[in-house]
Amino acid sequence: MSKLARYGFLLIVLLVGLTVLAFGTQTVYATNESEVELTSADADKEAAIEAADRAIRRVPKSFRYLDPVIEESITEARALVDTAMADYGAERADFADLDRLEAAEWQKEKSEAVQAARDAIDKIPPPAQITEEHRPIIEEARRLTDIAMEDYGATRLDLCWRYQALVDAEDRLDDVVEPDPDPDPDPDPDPVIDPDPDPDPLPPTGAITTTIVSGLLLTGAGLLFLGKRKNRF
Repeated sequence: MSKLARYGFLLIVLLVGLTVLAFGTQTVYATNESEVELTSADADKEAAIEAADRAIRRVPKSFRYLDPVIEESITEARALVDTAMADYGAERADFADLDRLEAAEWQKEKSEAVQAARDAIDKIPPPAQITEEHRPIIEEARRLTDIAMEDYGATRLDLCWRYQALVDAEDRLDDVVEPDPDPDPDPDPDPVIDPDPDPDPLPPTGAITTTIVSGLLLTGAGLLFLGKRKNRF
């Protein structure tokens, strides 16, 4: 084989080797870059989950009264959980104690429902002052009280003395009888119409004539009797 042929063959082999080397380098670089991006995303996700878990641990496991500090801790924890799920694809199982946050949120809603019922009852006036115009206030207080008791399991103890105040107001409202508006007066009865208000006097009958004649006869008989007695004496 001539030198030119050998050099040509070596040149071809060299070019093929360089091509393979360049392709392999690009493949390795792309693979490493993908692994770096995946690792970074996983790290951000883990950081978001850990931040949410820390916030959840600051939420009280139970509480009877809702104060601003507790309310703020619940709101913050929920915001971090939502961010981890929406932005980083976190799932429920990724959080250490999500049930704790949900229980606190339910207690928060219960406390708000109880307070709403208390505020509504406080607007009701004393029983002696209740009139029909207070019906909407009392009915709204009952509606909010039923929500607190039926939907959230609140008791009379949660409402304190206010529950009895609501019952007394409802009883008083049942006793209030609003006077009916003045009815229209009954119309005057129709006057009785005399069918013959001015009847003609009865025509003279024979009774009067007979009486006069009888009187004259008796008078004449009396005079005749007196005349005969004078002549006898």
